[in-house]
Amino acid sequence: MASKTSDGEGVAYAILAGIAFLAIAWPYLLGTWLAVQAGAENPSTERSVTGWVFEAIWLIILVSIVIAVWVRSARKEEEARRLAALKEQRKADFGQAGAQLYEEAEASVAKIAKSEAARTGWLGDDPAAYDFRADLKAIADNLRKAEKIRSVTADASSIRNFTESDKQMLRDAKAALAKLEDAVENSILLIFGCDKEADSIDLALREGRENVKMAARRDDLRDRLAPILYGAEGVPTESTSEAADVVTSRVAAFHELKTALIDQRHAS
Repeated sequence: MASKTSDGEGVAYAILAGIAFLAIAWPYLLGTWLAVQAGAENPSTERSVTGWVFEAIWLIILVSIVIAVWVRSARKEEEARRLAALKEQRKADFGQAGAQLYEEAEASVAKIAKSEAARTGWLGDDPAAYDFRADLKAIADNLRKAEKIRSVTADASSIRNFTESDKQMLRDAKAALAKLEDAVENSILLIFGCDKEADSIDLALREGRENVKMAARRDDLRDRLAPILYGAEGVPTESTSEAADVVTSRVAAFHELKTALIDQRHAS
């Protein structure tokens, strides 16, 4: 039984070795065959040179593919390390909760940029109309300031005999922290609102296209069915879809939220 197993493994290895050889050597074999078909002697220098030219081209292609795959993999690994380091840095700068809030806002901004509403110009022909980088920077600055205040005042409860000026400073710190947290929350809510409006615009655009398709199918059905049922008398056409009005109103709502976000950024 062991001998049969060993023989089977040997055959399998031989088959794999043959496949590997053909995968590498087939251009040489093809080149020599083509050279002979073109009139070269077998064997001859012309036949060998043609085979090796084909083989060299194939090896260059294989090496290029391997290098490209390696470079792509290395870039992905580097990007993954960069993102991991960035996430850790944000946790240190913003705190765990602050980092989570920032990532959610950043995800919404990326989603808006990829939306059909943005890609097809509904949010504005100028990319600045849906560019939230300044708002993300303002959020990051406020989160960083808030975390610094929290870290500095963290041990305040264990300190005794504060002077009145110390107590006032702590009250000012608490008020400043609340103001920063409110500014962050308001900015993020406005970004979420813009994200929601962009989603609504995309939905209205999809529904509008579907309504057009359905209207065409209904018209086709009427055109074919009306002569059978009513002779020359036609069937009234239904009113057009209100999708365009919905899209327009959603675009207006988006820009209102964007304006409010800019005002919020300047206020903070």
